[in-house]
Amino acid sequence: MKHIKRFAFAILVILSVSCSSDDDSSSSQNENNITVGASVYEMKTAMVEPSIGNKIYLNITNKKEDEITAAINGTTLNNVDMFSARINALDLTPNITYNLSEISSLEFVVDGEFIGADFENGLSQFYLGDGTSDLRVVDGSITVLDYAMETISLSFSFTRADGEEITGIYKGAYLYQTSNDE
Repeated sequence: MKHIKRFAFAILVILSVSCSSDDDSSSSQNENNITVGASVYEMKTAMVEPSIGNKIYLNITNKKEDEITAAINGTTLNNVDMFSARINALDLTPNITYNLSEISSLEFVVDGEFIGADFENGLSQFYLGDGTSDLRVVDGSITVLDYAMETISLSFSFTRADGEEITGIYKGAYLYQTSNDE
């Protein structure tokens, strides 16, 4: 009987280790990221904020929800990567693609800081705007795949003036912020 118990325990341990290693490999591959050329930036939290004037703000960052909430409330937060877009719409709509003509502001800044609830500093990877900078976005769109009460799923693809391709995807929960303008 002792041998059967030991054998059963050994089989259980082997199965646990086998399942554990499979689970670890799949969970370590976060599909929420922004890729700029060869650089990949992991994203952890999305925020949606409506505004007066038929605009909705979309932010995606590399920090966790509790860190972003604390930063919004004034806690200093360092090493922040922040994707920001202002879309000319009343709200985000599932299965809709927003082209550059429907996006009034777009930027991705890495290694910035939240200081006193304001996002500052950092290094711009791309932006939407005038000028001759190679970092300007010249083509692309954001597609909202799903937008429900608790989750959002979106993807985007842009091209900078220097030809660098930018892609991004976010699937998961999001923070819904009410605008201070309202």
